[in-house]
Amino acid sequence: MTRQVIFLLLSFACVCLPISVTAIEVPGLYEGIVAVNSRENTQERNRAFGDAMRQVLLKVTGNREVLSQAVVRRAISNADDYVDTWSYRTITQGDQAQTTIELSVSFFEPEVLDLLDLAGVPIWPQNRPYTLVWLVVQDELGGRELHGSSTAGSEVSLLLEREAEIRALPLLLPVLDIDDRRAVSANEVWELDVETILEASARYQSESILVMRVFRTLGGDVLGKSIYLLRDQALELEAFEEPLEDFIRNSVALATDELSSYYAILLSGTDSNIQVQLTVEGVSKADDYADLLNYVSELTDVNSYQVVTVDNDTIQLVLFTGGQIRQLVETIALNRNLLPSSEVLREENHVYMSYRWSR
Repeated sequence: MTRQVIFLLLSFACVCLPISVTAIEVPGLYEGIVAVNSRENTQERNRAFGDAMRQVLLKVTGNREVLSQAVVRRAISNADDYVDTWSYRTITQGDQAQTTIELSVSFFEPEVLDLLDLAGVPIWPQNRPYTLVWLVVQDELGGRELHGSSTAGSEVSLLLEREAEIRALPLLLPVLDIDDRRAVSANEVWELDVETILEASARYQSESILVMRVFRTLGGDVLGKSIYLLRDQALELEAFEEPLEDFIRNSVALATDELSSYYAILLSGTDSNIQVQLTVEGVSKADDYADLLNYVSELTDVNSYQVVTVDNDTIQLVLFTGGQIRQLVETIALNRNLLPSSEVLREENHVYMSYRWSR
């Protein structure tokens, strides 16, 4: 699936689906695409393998610092050891029919995870929350325009799309319908009125919110400011006469670095003896039972699990984790089918979690 299709689907989802969908399984985490000059140059291909591996490591971890790890740098210099498949394709663009060659590279997931485990770098699981983006652009005459799902083809939106894809950050653009425009104006977004923006964001049920204001100077550079809101935190970034691409890149990184730190997990946990007793009520159908077990089996935070009891519509499981309890709670919170029915309790090496299954 191309990044254009992914981005348009996110915008389409905002318009046509209930605005309670707050997370998505991000595809293509272990795939990288690099532009090259030739299909025949082996040396260039090997360099491209390294560039593609950097893309993958950035997407899998969400953290720029991973590329500075010594063990990771050594692995990148031998990126071909991690390559599963690769292929070339020719892309034709524009009225002048300009062509470029792209090398698409897929990497062995287990090998990449082993590398990150060895480096002690946490990974960001595939199930990731949407980040709602409020973006306002001011022109030379002082006019201000909100950008949303209807402006997905604009220059700023395309740059935002590209940087979000590089970091594997799912974006959610506001519909900017009558409800949105009643809730917040372009001027209020420009003024970074956090209280009003949070109220306008409530319908999208996203805890991850990126607010950006952009003014293009006559020289083409940007005066901009971004605020990233995540729960009770607010992080700020300012740009003074820098390229638009840099401002967009740094704004997306501001969100991704903070968001991934909430959900990233170490594959080798701190305490492998911790057991989680997971009780789920409301599982009344065979399909729900199968979906629940399939979901649990795919949790990156869980090494293994056992079904303890099945009593009417209530299932009790024991999950064996690596001690990453906070990350487990955060990850499950992204699943809209599991609604917490009580607080998480911990007694020494046992943790008790209770949920209700809801379709």
